[in-house]
Amino acid sequence: MNQSEFSFPDFDFIEEERGDCLVLCPKGHFNHSTMPLIRERLYEHCCEEGCRIVMCMKDVDLIDSSGLGVMVHAHKYCDKYGGMIVFSDFSEMIDKNMKMLSMDKFLNFCPDFRSALEMLG
Repeated sequence: MNQSEFSFPDFDFIEEERGDCLVLCPKGHFNHSTMPLIRERLYEHCCEEGCRIVMCMKDVDLIDSSGLGVMVHAHKYCDKYGGMIVFSDFSEMIDKNMKMLSMDKFLNFCPDFRSALEMLG
């Protein structure tokens, strides 16, 4: 298991390899202030041929339009390169907001980490 951690005052980002799957765990606000800290690294992984990524959002307490844009672009990059990204473990409030925006019809969402791994196959 290979793990990296990036820490900033209002944001943490843990990256861990689990077999042929990459697990990304942001913590804090997923917004315009923190996107520069994760965007390039996330897109780099999404552009790897056949990538398999779980983004565990259990410790994310806010997602703004910038964060949502990064999620959509990550999904598009993964799709373009024959991979998949699955977002899991949203808080109840964020889950409701994502469904209200119909993002659950476009992005791959799972209620928990285990089902996200199962979705990746």
